[in-house]
Amino acid sequence: MSGYKHGGWIRDRKLYGVWGGMLSRCNNPNHPLYKNYGGRGIKVCDKWKEFVVFREWATANGYSECDNKKQCSIDRIDVNGNYEPSNCRWTTAKEQMNNTRRNTVVEYDGERMTLAQWANYLGMNYSSFMSRWSRGWTIDRIANTPTRHYRKVVRYEQCTD
Repeated sequence: MSGYKHGGWIRDRKLYGVWGGMLSRCNNPNHPLYKNYGGRGIKVCDKWKEFVVFREWATANGYSECDNKKQCSIDRIDVNGNYEPSNCRWTTAKEQMNNTRRNTVVEYDGERMTLAQWANYLGMNYSSFMSRWSRGWTIDRIANTPTRHYRKVVRYEQCTD
């Protein structure tokens, strides 16, 4: 069959790329991101070393639905954990960015969110939120201090012709 490759139809090539990238980041010391994955001890579980098994898990766990929107990204729930069925999910790139080691997670009023999520939740511009946060403001103060809206003043000179 001409469209059959690696245990799956050619239509799976994007998923095959996700799988190959995952293996490469964890196993290839020459991969540019190896230091953040394999170099930190993150591994791919033995089951997923076969594409067919990985594809079965992916399609059973939401891959085809989010792929239609071109937003599918594999995400490790515990960023320090391995690529394995119990620690992975399909998310959008935006959701995945909220699950990185670089993020600061803050608890306020019983809710735990990243700073970007807090800014969004409060309906604030991210740069305004971060400006206040970097000055040492608490979430409570940021949430309860209204933002100032500046009006641009345009001055017109009158013509005296």
